[in-house]
Amino acid sequence: MSMTMLTIFQVTGIAAGYLGVTLFLPWLLLRRRLAGLKTPLRIQAYYVCGNFYIIYMVYLLQLLHISCRPLLVLGTFAPFGVLFFFRYRKAGGQRLEKWMGWLTLVAEGKKGRKTLLLKAGRMLGRFSARQFREWLHPHLLEVLLAFLVLVAVLYMYGTNMVNVYGYCATDVVLHNHWINEMGRNNIFVDGVYPFGFHCLIYYLHEVFAIPVFVLLRVFYLVQTLLIHMMLLLFLRAVCKSRYTPYIGVFAYVFSDVFYQYAYYRYFASLPQELGMVFILPAAGYVIAFFQEGNFYAVGAKDKRGQWMQSVPGQCLALLSISFALAFTVHFYDAIVAGLLCVGIAAGFCFRCFRWRFFRRILVSGGLALLLALLPLVVAYAGGTPLQNSLNWGMSLISQESAGNTGDKAEEKEPQGEKQGPEGEKQGQEEAASRTEGMWESLQGKMDVIVERMDFYTANFGQEGAWFLLGSMGVLFLSGILWFFLRRPGYGGVLVSVSVFLMGLALLQASEKLGLPGLIENTRYAIYLAYGIGAAWSLIVDSVLFLLFQEKRLIHLGGLVTLGVSWVALGVTGVRQPQCYAPYETNGAITCLTNILRENKDGSTWTICSANDEHQMIREYGYHYEIIQFLRGIQKLEENTMLTIPTSTVYFFVEKVPLLYSDYISTKKADREVSREGAGEPLSRKDGIKPYIGYDRWVTMSHMYYWAQAFRELYPNEMEVYYETEDFVCYRLCQDDYSLYNFAIDYGYN
Repeated sequence: MSMTMLTIFQVTGIAAGYLGVTLFLPWLLLRRRLAGLKTPLRIQAYYVCGNFYIIYMVYLLQLLHISCRPLLVLGTFAPFGVLFFFRYRKAGGQRLEKWMGWLTLVAEGKKGRKTLLLKAGRMLGRFSARQFREWLHPHLLEVLLAFLVLVAVLYMYGTNMVNVYGYCATDVVLHNHWINEMGRNNIFVDGVYPFGFHCLIYYLHEVFAIPVFVLLRVFYLVQTLLIHMMLLLFLRAVCKSRYTPYIGVFAYVFSDVFYQYAYYRYFASLPQELGMVFILPAAGYVIAFFQEGNFYAVGAKDKRGQWMQSVPGQCLALLSISFALAFTVHFYDAIVAGLLCVGIAAGFCFRCFRWRFFRRILVSGGLALLLALLPLVVAYAGGTPLQNSLNWGMSLISQESAGNTGDKAEEKEPQGEKQGPEGEKQGQEEAASRTEGMWESLQGKMDVIVERMDFYTANFGQEGAWFLLGSMGVLFLSGILWFFLRRPGYGGVLVSVSVFLMGLALLQASEKLGLPGLIENTRYAIYLAYGIGAAWSLIVDSVLFLLFQEKRLIHLGGLVTLGVSWVALGVTGVRQPQCYAPYETNGAITCLTNILRENKDGSTWTICSANDEHQMIREYGYHYEIIQFLRGIQKLEENTMLTIPTSTVYFFVEKVPLLYSDYISTKKADREVSREGAGEPLSRKDGIKPYIGYDRWVTMSHMYYWAQAFRELYPNEMEVYYETEDFVCYRLCQDDYSLYNFAIDYGYN
């Protein structure tokens, strides 16, 4: 099987397992209790509840130092046991006795296993087919459009995954280390840090027995798909037309109006991007809470004609859970979610500050912070210090700039009342001067905001930046218009999103405007592009709602404008899929996969390579650093010995050393190893510095010519295991009781 096909099967299996425990199981458990919510909010609720339960179950078991696969599996299905007990506590014994009788007949051979499975399959098939047909018939076109969104995201981001097998961000190696330590019940190994992402990956690793490095390789495609689906569900919940939500989503996927900073982190499995999935659900539940009259959807009664659980209370509970998840995955997402809630407070100010709303929002927000901080506080109280990046983030939030860039008009104290025409004229001139100064100051600040958006977010210079700012302004004015038209619930949504986006644009220019910095400037572009996609859908939806009041015409208008938007995308330019430079070669990942598959018999093996494979194989084999290996044989003496005590040793050598840096990049390496590089002295730097830039070229050149020299000495034992144009792997098999001495003179030590 090719590595490309294996990668496709891996991401399909991971997506099925992850969505099974975070979407399907919560649906089985909560579908009756959440029936009062509108369908988009209900789907988000299943997903949010599933993630919340999994992450906090792992938190609990890790803090108790008892986490293991049996307990995780038991905890996954424990809620169903509790539900079964309370729902069927009277007839449960009879049902259990009946099921045990069936199983006994099957075990004794009196009833065939195939017959039993066939009957169960037919029952499930009839149930599923009937329910599916009833739901699909009125939503067939939407299902097709949602499928097109799925295909678009897979094409745009999956292209990188099937062509680039290695990690596309250096941070992933550190996260790999933290997750590996959780396998030893050693959570927060480097200090207290939001660990929601790590809890989730650890859970999938333990329960489904998927190697951590495989999850980190391909999970980014799953979370990127969910980011787009949450945008679609949010818009579907607040828009009047069924089809306008797809305008913003398709524009966000394909439009070339955004700069690369808006997308480049989607190509790596990172906590911030997973946390983005929970921001819009939080916003959706706050909006649903404020939109009185929309608490109940059609079909909100159960079979006995009774109303389901209180939907306002559910919205607040789901708000708390969503915000807690955003915080516990990454604090940047908590900041953005908080800013969005501020925007919603501005949009729904006519209700937000009424006591009956405000007190419940305060309680919900307090509960969210309690849930988010509880695991971190417990660990910190137990003596675990804060992680370095969390300390840095807190210091970044607290720091404030000394001054502003805008000019301030001088204010002079009045020197007394001036009489006569000359005094009046001078007073008018001073007032005009002050007004002009304020206008110039405001214009200067706007220029700064546009300049920052041009640099970080927009792709077509200042014209593109003004277009994005103009979209925010149009959305805000549309919201104000709907307030005058006595549709405050709808207008509040438009104002909320516009105020949120304006706040992001303002904070992106915080360094230039003398405001406190909350987030790295490059990260603002990610959230801005995400929100502007929603703004475009809302603008079109507002126009259609203004033109048509009848639902069918609104839906038809949305479908027509969706087609027009596709044409406009084709005319203005569609961005193409990118393939980013990895931090392991495809050959290294291919070799690692084959090594794990071939060494399941308990034999010992070691990989000698650069540092990244150390965390990838930690649970399976041993690792030896190339730089440590080369330094060990740099100066030869009579008694110099360098051995590796495993039966098999693999040497990973890059013939074209990677451009290992701190930034995601599309730039490909092109400098080959050479005798010139081997002739340079080895780096004496610490950590990963010997593997960066010029030093990596020198290190790999030394390793390549050592391998050539050792292979000349032992041509039968030292074989080429795998080789491509830019990578070669050598395999050496040895007797555990007669180890080879790798300390040889290869001409450059």
